This record gives sequence, structure tokens and C-alpha cells, in this order.
Amino acid sequence: MKRKREDAAAAADGEIPAAAARMASSSSSSWGAICDDVVRNIFARLPARDAVASMALSRHHRRLIASPEFARLHCRHGAPLPRPHIAYVATAVVATHRDMFGRVKSLEQWAEQRAKHGFGTGAFACQSSYDDPEQDRPWTYHGFHVAGDGRRRGTDPMRVLARQKRNDQNYDGTCNGVVLLAGKGEAEDDDPSIGLLLNPAVAGDEMKVSLDCSSPDKRTNYHISGLGYGPRTRTYKLLARKHEFVLNLKVYPNGRKTRGRVSGQPLYIDRADELVVYSLGTAAEQQPRTVLAGLDNDKIPGRSLYMDGAVYLLNADKGTVLAFDVDDEAITPIDLPGERVVVEGGGEPRSHAKSDLMEMSGRVCVATADGGDETRYAIWLLMGDRRWERRCAFRNDYLSSAAKAAGVWDCGSGLLILLQSGDEISIVIHDDVTQEVSHLDTPPNASPEEESYYRICWGYKLTLVSPASIIGDGELSQHEQQRRDLAAYVLAALKPAKELDRRMGQHAALRTVCFMEFLVRIMQKLPSLLHHGITDLDRFY
Repeated sequence: MKRKREDAAAAADGEIPAAAARMASSSSSSWGAICDDVVRNIFARLPARDAVASMALSRHHRRLIASPEFARLHCRHGAPLPRPHIAYVATAVVATHRDMFGRVKSLEQWAEQRAKHGFGTGAFACQSSYDDPEQDRPWTYHGFHVAGDGRRRGTDPMRVLARQKRNDQNYDGTCNGVVLLAGKGEAEDDDPSIGLLLNPAVAGDEMKVSLDCSSPDKRTNYHISGLGYGPRTRTYKLLARKHEFVLNLKVYPNGRKTRGRVSGQPLYIDRADELVVYSLGTAAEQQPRTVLAGLDNDKIPGRSLYMDGAVYLLNADKGTVLAFDVDDEAITPIDLPGERVVVEGGGEPRSHAKSDLMEMSGRVCVATADGGDETRYAIWLLMGDRRWERRCAFRNDYLSSAAKAAGVWDCGSGLLILLQSGDEISIVIHDDVTQEVSHLDTPPNASPEEESYYRICWGYKLTLVSPASIIGDGELSQHEQQRRDLAAYVLAALKPAKELDRRMGQHAALRTVCFMEFLVRIMQKLPSLLHHGITDLDRFY
């Protein structure tokens, strides 16, 4: 009975049952060939790059490996990335050549004006300004990297996203190897209801998703927050925050509100009201469904964490983690461990969250102020029974109390913790055996200036899942394929310009790339060399 249940589950995922595999193997061997199901199951257990390389064997192998069935099978059985590794999106703002030309021209004009009036021009570069609305503004470079995977010293990105010049989309999450980018809503042309799906391992496959369900009066919009997959329903779904423009009313101590404008504030404010879910694929015609009402304008960040059929969001204002079951569309609030920070002189206690949601050892991880003390940090893991387990605690004697834990990695019998506050970074190494804490300064010329220059993709796995298979059935019509072929032919003329943009973006993000490789090399030597050269490594900088 157990074998029958395993065969039934395998067949549901497109995997050949063990008994059928033996029959197919014996039958095919007599004809000098291997059954396609056997080949598919063998290739599905290879690393993604090796599976893609196998497409060069023949046209038949290419069709076999490029099929959606193989992508689902590889997502389940594919070899994981080597440990340790860091998957991240490096971000850099790059000025175009037109920007640089315009700035130089502006400085020359300013110098001429100074000379006409008899003033000197010795420090004109520090005094002038340039604001030409007709010029292109700088564009944002996004490069997807995996530090520690052995690809040519790790400096070459697995995928470069250098699309239109006005690309202000940020990393929001990853699910089954597919990365979600979405807008922040901070500019007029930065629509938070439009997202971009891409798989860094699948070249040239990007799909735009949009929650165009705004009200006619334009007082309702959506902010995409995460992407998840339901293994039982086999459906990908988007999580989004529903925002409404409401009157900014004065609130008196007795709770009474008036229609008067708050001094120095706009008449209407953008207020987070609900958390909604939106199905992709064949069920995309459905409207967003409310899964959590009464957000009360809670500050829920756009970045999410997907693990094992659930999407996790941090609600720091309420001191909870929202666990969204993708199949059941049910949300379970989980209280953050520890105590909130007490405000001196009274007032409502502040949030004690000291990090965004992270992943460590296959579990949700978060850092909090230990015992409400902002100078002490505690690292927690969420166990299977939704119970928090404290991994370690340490005092932050290196940065200000506003520093956040940007990353935590398990290195055997020790933890490597990355603290960051603005452009200041500190590396903390915790020894689980002795409970000692060591501090390591960062390299002076190879560190990201701000945390906004990188986003660690917690929970990323290397797969061949195509964004097109998420949006639809993955099969392109003949007309659509002709359109894409035509676009590829015409846009090939722009390849040198795109290559120039790519090189400029890689150069701007080089500090971040080198720093991530630096962290991985430290992890590779832990814990064996923890007390034999790692902790005093910074004296060789």
C-alpha cells in the first residue's frame, strides 16, 4: 500500500512510478533506447545548469527538457545550490551618457557666467547644479548574483535586468526560482500594482503581472507584496496590500474626529486597509480576494519570504508575523518573540524587530531586541509547531542601536551575523560552543554603502520554472512567437548599447559583489578556523 501511495503521488507530479520505470527500462533496453520518462527523471536530479546543457544533445532532448512537466519535476528533485552561498540582487544607480554630457555642459556654462562677472571658477564643480528635465534621469541596474556557486569568481551575474531607463522596481520575493520585482509607489511612474516575474536561470523570459483593479474614483490601489505557490492546487498567487485614499482627520484624546485638515499634512492620505490575494494563470480572471481586513495602516514591508507552501510577511507595528497558506488562503498571525521596546518618559512601546524576515537552516528567522533592550540582539528560528526557538543572543557594541541584522548564516557550530546601519557595516561571529562573540571589520574598499544597494533573496532555489508557465500555460501561439522573433531581430541592432549599459551597471555594483564573495569565503572557513586567523583577519586589510 505504501508503494502504491508513492507511485500515485509520483504520477501526479509527472514522475514515473518505480514499477513502471523498471518495466520501461527493460522494454527500452531491448530496443536499444531509453524511455523518455526515465530520461526525464534522470535529468530532473541534475543541477539546473547541467540540465540546460543537456539540451544540446538533440532536438528531442531540447523539447523534453524545455517542457513545463520537466520544469515541475526538476523543481521537486533538482540538486540544491552548494553551501554556503548567498543569492542576492545587487542594485546600483547608473547615470547615462546624456546625463554626463548635460552635467558637463551645465558646469561649463556656469563657469562662463562666473568669469563674465569677474569671479573665480576654482571650485565650480562643488557650487553648480544641473537640473535639465529634457535629459534622461539615471537608470537603476539590477543584477542577480549567487555568491559561492563557483561561477568565474562570482563576479558575473547570473542575470542582468537592464530594461527601460525608468526602472525603479525593487526585489519583493522569490518562489520556486522565480524572482518578483515590484514598484514602491514613491513616484508618479512607479506603479506598485505592476510586478515583473523573471527566472535568473532562464534567459530572456520575463512576464509582467498587473493588479489593475483600481476603483473608478482612483482612491484604491494595490501594492504587490509577495509571490507564493500552492503545491496542492498547483497555483501561483500574488499577495498585495490594498491601499485607499482617506480623509486625514484630526483625532482628539476622546476619540472624536473632525473634518479639519491636520496642520502641515495633506487632506487625503494613502492608507493600507486590507491584505488581498490574486491568483495567476488560468484563475487570473478572478478578482482579488480579501484575506485580512483591518490593517489599520500597519507598515508591512514589500519583501516577503516563501517557504513550503506559505508566504510570510512581517507586521512590525503589531509585532506579528503573518503566515499565509497559499492553498487554503488562510492567514495565521504569529507573535514575535520577546518584549517590545519601552519608551522613556511613557508612551506606547516601540517595535522590537531588528531585521526583516530571513531564512536559516530551512526555517523562518528574525532578529529582535533581547528583553526589550535595543543594545542586545536575539536571533530566533520558527519551528514546525509555530514555536520560536532562540538561536543566540549578543550585545551590539559596534554600531548604533538603530542597526539591523541584514543577514544571518549558520556555519555549523557558529553563526555569521551581518549588522548594518546606513553605510556602516559590522560582521559578528558567534561561537555556539563557548558563547563568545567576535567582531570583524569590513574591507574598506569593498563594502556596499547602504543596505538598499542589495537585497538578499532568502529561500532562493535554482529551478527551470518559466514565468510564462505561471501566467498561462507556457505555450506561445504562432502569432505571438512570430511577434517575438520579429522583435528579437529588430532589437538585435541595440545589442552594443545594452552591452554598454550592462558593463556600466556591473561596474557600479562591483563593491557589493566583492563583499558578498568575501562573506562566503569567511563562511567556508568556519567553524574550523574560527580561532585560527578569522577573527583577526581585518589586520591584513
